[in-house]
Amino acid sequence: MAKTRASARSPLFYSKQLGGFASIVDASMFPGNIFYVDSGDGDASDTAGFGQNPDAPFATIDFAVGQCTANQGDVIFVLPGHAETISAAAGIALDVAGITIIGIGDGANTPTVTFDTIISADMDVDAANITVENIHFIANFADITAAIDVNATDFTLRRCRFSELATDMNALIWVQDAAAAGSDRITIEDCQGIGLLDAANTHFVNFAGTGTGHRVRRNVITGDFGTMCIGGAGVITFCEISDNYIMNEASDNDSCINVAATATGVIVNNLCGGAAAQANGIATGDCLAAENYYGVHTEDLSAILDPVAT
Repeated sequence: MAKTRASARSPLFYSKQLGGFASIVDASMFPGNIFYVDSGDGDASDTAGFGQNPDAPFATIDFAVGQCTANQGDVIFVLPGHAETISAAAGIALDVAGITIIGIGDGANTPTVTFDTIISADMDVDAANITVENIHFIANFADITAAIDVNATDFTLRRCRFSELATDMNALIWVQDAAAAGSDRITIEDCQGIGLLDAANTHFVNFAGTGTGHRVRRNVITGDFGTMCIGGAGVITFCEISDNYIMNEASDNDSCINVAATATGVIVNNLCGGAAAQANGIATGDCLAAENYYGVHTEDLSAILDPVAT
């Protein structure tokens, strides 16, 4: 079937036809420039004059970011099947404030960003108010230090997927906040990290700084995180960690959700578990805690309240 496309400024964007169906995104939500990225298009080029039409897209997300204007609502549509590799520190630099990056496609057609070659390969978030949606992030090198390094406020990851390509191809930390309060209000929601089982992994999300207003909600994460899946030593404040499903194969105590003893916020409605019982699989600090459960998947038993009711 032939391509069906809208013009760059149409209120509707139509993706390449996939199995007889077209993905549709309401581009009228974005008042700024609209750019397109598609590594699989033979006409793609990181060159001026490209990127504003889905039939002549840019080849990389990083180049598209550099064409955006700060804080005017620019959006980058990453087209189905796009594949991009990060082989250096800041291989993708999200350094233009107020932009949105949206992957188009589902399943095997979801756009991918693969980290390889060096442990410092990462995507840096260096400007405020950036959103990334529906990208599949893949680890393809041993012990990548921190795949997504957040150094600015109001960063959102939504409906993204995280995976390890093979044994010993892993990210020690998938999302790392900044020191002190340099990355307030990180939001990670509706994401999926499945089979992140390398024993060297330490965190899915590491809150080492003292940020405020972080939200981690409605995520499904299974893996082996030797320190903790969600949390960190930083005294975060006014956080929301809610409605997550976490299975952590590590046997360490407090290794599903663990925030600092004086952290504040709400930690509610999380279902956690692992291969063995833990002493407090969920450690909630000074946060309001309610309806959090921890279970052991090797036993025919229901999960129990954790922390225990007092």
